[in-house]
Amino acid sequence: MLPGRRLPLRGRPVVDVAVGVVRAPDGRVLLAERRPGRDAAGFWEIPGGQVEPGESPAGAAARELLEEVGIHALELAPWRVYEHDFPAKRVRLHWFNVRRWSGEPKGREGQQVAWVDPARPTVGPLLPSNELAFATLALPELVGVARVNHAPGAPQELLARIPSLAAGGLRLLIVRALDLAPGQRVQLTRRLRDSRRGTELRLLLSGTALEARQAGACGLHSTAAALAGLIERPPTRLWAVSAHNARDLERASALGADFAIVSPVLPTASHPGDQALGWDGLQALAAASPLPVYAQGGLGPGDIGAAHSVGALGVAVDISRLSSSGRNGSTP
Repeated sequence: MLPGRRLPLRGRPVVDVAVGVVRAPDGRVLLAERRPGRDAAGFWEIPGGQVEPGESPAGAAARELLEEVGIHALELAPWRVYEHDFPAKRVRLHWFNVRRWSGEPKGREGQQVAWVDPARPTVGPLLPSNELAFATLALPELVGVARVNHAPGAPQELLARIPSLAAGGLRLLIVRALDLAPGQRVQLTRRLRDSRRGTELRLLLSGTALEARQAGACGLHSTAAALAGLIERPPTRLWAVSAHNARDLERASALGADFAIVSPVLPTASHPGDQALGWDGLQALAAASPLPVYAQGGLGPGDIGAAHSVGALGVAVDISRLSSSGRNGSTP
């Protein structure tokens, strides 16, 4: 279970901070340790620092990368913006993906640096303001979706599949049991959590933030209909949304969603009347949104490469299309 967020510190000035995410070809992320004498000394962070007066966040991110770790940022892409409260101040973090860079990373101020797999960090503790973004960086390229209805034995069938899905490589599962009563959803997710104990499989519950917290899920999934009724980000550490168009993605981004599942990419038997986006439509939506997106609708694990080619992080697939043995997917 990921740690929670602090309540906002009202009335205090916000300090703007720019951060540059540098990733190796194998998906590892560059971290640097905060040196002695600085605030939060001994914590690890993705390199970044305060935006100076008259400086753009992108310019600050490039400057900090060069000053701290000797990297020349050749291409920066805006990723996300959120605020975090420390005991003495509130910071607004402007995150950028460093798409192209040159130089050999090293601690230019005497600090240690490390390339870290976000899903299996080998250094720490992580600076609290980095935890939200770091959790998103650990997202896998394959997300499973489990739909549970009132059919006799449906929950038991899902429970029985969890060990084999986890053994097959599945790392993130969305539990969609909206036909069940809230209490039933919570109890089912608790049982699923127990059944996947000892594995790397994480659970997102489709419902409310309260249900997800009561169930012990690692986060929340909101349908596009639920998203339309929200006015602020739900109090959850990892928040996924379903989106069908640019309007949904704009709203999800404005409210601070961590990633979006975009559908339908291809025609589906379950929604024969829905207009499919196609790969070109998905590419246009992904290019226009700062959110990581997954492709969904008529897809299987074999479509991960096609999803990557149009700018998506991966695919979201109903577990009926996942094998009970072998690799279902891996972390990028």
